[in-house]
Amino acid sequence: MLLNIFILLLASCSIFFALRHFFALKENILFLRDKLATLEDQKQKLLQELEKEKNTLQQPNAKNAELRAYLKSAQNRLNESFETLSKAEEKIDKLGAQFSILKAENSALLEDREKLTKEIEAIRIRLNSADELKRALRKLKKEEPIESNRGFLIKGGQPTSTAKIQIEVIPTPR
Repeated sequence: MLLNIFILLLASCSIFFALRHFFALKENILFLRDKLATLEDQKQKLLQELEKEKNTLQQPNAKNAELRAYLKSAQNRLNESFETLSKAEEKIDKLGAQFSILKAENSALLEDREKLTKEIEAIRIRLNSADELKRALRKLKKEEPIESNRGFLIKGGQPTSTAKIQIEVIPTPR
């Protein structure tokens, strides 16, 4: 019974962290979409600036060199914007793939949770009946008692195991 509750608790924690990760990814996707929209606006503005520069090229040759330099810098900014846009699109694709994986994991966890809930309910129904409880107790009494230390390292002030036990704690990678 404690094991089932512990498993249910672990499943709940897993679902909680999966949902938390899901919403963080969703927030990142929204942020990247906003950034994509601003980059599109910048792109349009730069294209408009480029068009204006083409119109001003018809002016006298004295301003021609100055306008070429400005056009070149606008083109550099446009290229940077395109690079940023392509990187953002790649990141959106990666986040979409991660989102679908998390969604599949979440549905699997929900199915496991449903199975565990059904199993717990079946055990409760079975053990709430007095007849079933008596049968379970008779079955346990018929089984041979296990001679062991029942998991205790020290029982009654005396060590139950002669082997040395080494416990290592290793942090999990993040």
